[in-house]
Formats: sequence, structure tokens, C-alpha cells
Amino acid sequence: MALAFNACSANMDDSDVFDLDESLAEWGITYQNVCPSVTDAVIRPEPWNVDVVRTFVISDETIRSMSTCGLLVTYLNFPVVLAEIGSDLFASSVTMFNNKLRENKVALEFFERNDFYSALVSKYLSLIKITEYHEGIRVSTLDGPYNIEWLLANDMIMSAMSQKEKTQVMVMALERTKYAQDFENIQPCLIMIAIMKTCKYGPFLKDIEPRLVETSAGYTMPDPDGELSGNSLNSQNRAIIIKYAKQFLNEQK
Repeated sequence: MALAFNACSANMDDSDVFDLDESLAEWGITYQNVCPSVTDAVIRPEPWNVDVVRTFVISDETIRSMSTCGLLVTYLNFPVVLAEIGSDLFASSVTMFNNKLRENKVALEFFERNDFYSALVSKYLSLIKITEYHEGIRVSTLDGPYNIEWLLANDMIMSAMSQKEKTQVMVMALERTKYAQDFENIQPCLIMIAIMKTCKYGPFLKDIEPRLVETSAGYTMPDPDGELSGNSLNSQNRAIIIKYAKQFLNEQK
């Protein structure tokens, strides 16, 4: 791994910091306050219990009639949850999420809309500085960064976004790591991994992609001795992903 780092561009210097507030115009990111007021989203019934979950359905007609912003808010009220993973620490959560999202009629309609990208990144921009953990416990709401970041890392959006849009999302994911506390940085790294994989970024595909192991938390990577220390990207793993993401972004300039 040390050899791989030495072979990489000098642009991977840790001092290279991306300031979103100063570089919005530079990267062409203009999508802010796209959904200031949403009135046609489906609201989660209360109480939300097992009986309601079993019978609750959003009709196709309702889905087709909603605005793009309404679809996004509706999805966040009823996000894809991988509850069936259970205790299997090495379940393929990324694959499972992508498969379940393809079955989600709200998500499918959302990604068919021409303006889905502006609505989604506008929401992410509003959440980048949000902290989701308190004393080591995640306290985020349904519309917090966690669900947005899984949505931004999925296969459907990777297929629908242009190279420019992927670059913009990479800027936002890197900016998010400046405010996210420890484990919160796992989800931005999922976005970075998805972008570098779909853009076929050579250094990443050669040095990092073969080392990734899919788990219930997204991915993990083996320690230098080849052992897996857990089912998620630890701080060293995340630092590696972020370095390659910065190099990718610098090469887009």
C-alpha cells in the first residue's frame, strides 16, 4: 500500500482542502433551495407500526402525479431499509440496496424525472454540515444525510449522471467529510467509491477496488496483514478512499 501511495500524484497531499463555500461557482454547483416548499409528498402515517407497514401502499397514480420534490420527500419518509440483513456482518448491503431500490416505485419515478439531480443535490447541500451522531450514537432523522448519501451512491443515479455531475457530487462528498463525525464518513466514502468505480478511475481500480469487501455496513478493507478487523471502513480505510477521491477530483480540473 505504501508503494501505491508513493506512485500516486502529488495532488494527493493531505493539505489539499476543498472549500465548498468558495468553490461552488468553480465546479458549477448552483443547485440550492430547489425544493423550498413541498406540499404533495406522502406523509408517514402515525403510529407507524408493523400492522401499518404490512398494509400501507402508495398508489401508482399518486406517484405519477407528484412533483419531483414531492417524490424525493416521499422517498425520505419511506426509505429503503435493509432490515433483513440481521446479524450477518458480511451481507452484501450495497448490492441488496441497489436491488431493493430498483423495486421501489417512488425511486424509479424519481430517477425518471429530468430534474431529479437538482432536487437531490440541493437536499444534500442543505445537509452537508449536519452532525448525525451524539456521544457515539446516531440520532439522525429519516431526511438526514444518511439516507441521502445511500441514495447518491446507488447504481441508478450513477447510470443517470453525467461526468460533470459525478464530479460535482464528489466535491460535495469530500466537503461532507469535514463536518461528519468519524462513522458518519462511511457514507460519503460509499459515494466516492461508486463514482470512482463507474468512472473507471484507473489508480482506484488498480490499487483499491480489488481490496474492497462488501459488508452489512457497505464495505471494509483488510488490514496490512490481510485480516478483516470489522465490517465497516475504519478511519485508516476512509483516509485511503478520501486520498484517491481527491486525486480523482484534481485530475478533473
